[in-house]
Amino acid sequence: MTRSPRRRFAYQLAVKLGRANVDAMLRSITARQFMEWEEYARLEPFTELRADYRTASIVKMLYDVNRSKESKTFTLDDFLLKFGQSQVDETPELTRRQNHLSMMKAIALVYSAKKAEDVT
Repeated sequence: MTRSPRRRFAYQLAVKLGRANVDAMLRSITARQFMEWEEYARLEPFTELRADYRTASIVKMLYDVNRSKESKTFTLDDFLLKFGQSQVDETPELTRRQNHLSMMKAIALVYSAKKAEDVT
């Protein structure tokens, strides 16, 4: 799946269209339609990544407005959950745990910035 961006996109499109059988979905559309869907997705992303960026921007904003001047600054990517970058031998459970820890770190950063502001 990671070697073929088009196959991965086919799965994303199937999810968007509510189709469980990716191969049947691909047989039901023309190559031109598939390419048009790819172009549409580039112009108007409909994957969860867009939602993840929206959420990360909110968390970053909350951190920024509550941090003290001495607190570390972070980029938007620092608040974005990382998926699909795990080692091949990692189990899905370990990946879920790592994503959960990433979210907890982001929450802790916001909390620590707020607490530091309350002290000053």
